[in-house]
Amino acid sequence: MMKVTLEKRGNVCWIIFNRPEKLNALDKESWSLLARNLRICDNDSSVSAIVLTGNGRAFSAGDDINAMFELKNGDEALEFFTTLYLAVEGLVELRKPLVCAVNGLAYGGGCEILLFCDVVISANDAKFSIPEGKLGLIPPMAISVGYSMLGRAIARLALTGDSITAEEARNIGLVDIVVPKDYLYQEVERQLEKISSIDENSIRTIKNWLRIEKEKIRRAVMELALMSLSESAKKRMEEFINRKRKEGV
Repeated sequence: MMKVTLEKRGNVCWIIFNRPEKLNALDKESWSLLARNLRICDNDSSVSAIVLTGNGRAFSAGDDINAMFELKNGDEALEFFTTLYLAVEGLVELRKPLVCAVNGLAYGGGCEILLFCDVVISANDAKFSIPEGKLGLIPPMAISVGYSMLGRAIARLALTGDSITAEEARNIGLVDIVVPKDYLYQEVERQLEKISSIDENSIRTIKNWLRIEKEKIRRAVMELALMSLSESAKKRMEEFINRKRKEGV
């Protein structure tokens, strides 16, 4: 089973996180597939927009902690986080509009991905959190570009690890539209219809001017690669894994 799937529905690409049994946690293969699918969609001249969503009860729980815990040395960490960065780079460089449909919890990297979406639509029961600090890690996208987008709210989430509701996420600007869960994809179609009325040249120019500077993100991701090997992070990740195992998660 592909961990990130691609479906073309008419002139829209749907990229779907597809590890529901792992709450769509993102391992190296997942990040690689995300980057690949973004590239395919962006280079397809028949595609007018891209939708990113999740299968099951999560949008994405963020990085796969088991995969990160198993990183043994600098080479393995560099390979993992370079793969992650290439996916983020793909999000930053998209020339097509990106609509994110948050179908459930969006934690860690799954929450940070929303910073790169053009329209974020959330089910009203979704939860959002940036808890990397609890594991001795950092949220690289949140701390490198999130503050300039959302201000102090992103700092609070990163420094407390709090979980917030969809309405709270909308109030701080992380989410644009909140709808009942059963109407999530109906709202996606409504927004796609609006986007389809915009001139293609206008979209390309708008996307070009809105593009985020990548270098700061890259440096933060590389710092995360180093931190993932630290004694403190390994200890906290192990405790997290053992706790989840006892809970049967």
